[in-house]
Amino acid sequence: MNENQFLERTVPGLHEALTQAMPNFSYDTPILDIGCGTGAWLERLAGQGFYCLHGIDQDLTQFQTKKATCSSANLDYDDLGLGEQKFGLITAIEVIEHLENPGRLFYHVDRHLQPKGYFLITTPNIHSVGCRLRFLLTGNLKSFDAKGDPTHIYPVLLPALNRVLPRYNLKIVNKWGYPSKGSLISRKSTQLITAIMELILPNPDPGDTLCLLIQKVE
Repeated sequence: MNENQFLERTVPGLHEALTQAMPNFSYDTPILDIGCGTGAWLERLAGQGFYCLHGIDQDLTQFQTKKATCSSANLDYDDLGLGEQKFGLITAIEVIEHLENPGRLFYHVDRHLQPKGYFLITTPNIHSVGCRLRFLLTGNLKSFDAKGDPTHIYPVLLPALNRVLPRYNLKIVNKWGYPSKGSLISRKSTQLITAIMELILPNPDPGDTLCLLIQKVE
């Protein structure tokens, strides 16, 4: 296991898949990672050649990479302390589900994203057939029930998100699920049942993780 893999605290392979799905950016593009944690995502971007990298997290003690700078802020309540600084790419990987007030995240993005810049976000996918089936049978959402992370408090519902984003000059330009087929976290029996249901029900948003590429429209 290399150092970067050790730093990662997300679904296995997600960071690598995201680098392949990003638009083309010049290496001097300023990039902000909101909720950067250990800095694993920024470390990976540095390995790709990017060098204008900054992270925001409430707990700076876990930040390990030396290839980016980091500052502290509570996303729900604080100003990010970035002044008028703008970024060509802002990322928030497995962050929004932990927030009490997701509108603050979009406010920060609107304030610090360059015109036509991109916002890359991932979150547990509640739209897959497997998740919909669990909700039908139990009334509970996968990743937000008693078996999920207890700090997950805000599930992202796409129709609601499409209504909220224009208030912050943002729009979804691409969405996909990770992995594109099957699941990395469900039991084998659940995966089998889901595969059968996919033969009957449409599944436009498969995977454990919902990935969204959002652009500033002005």
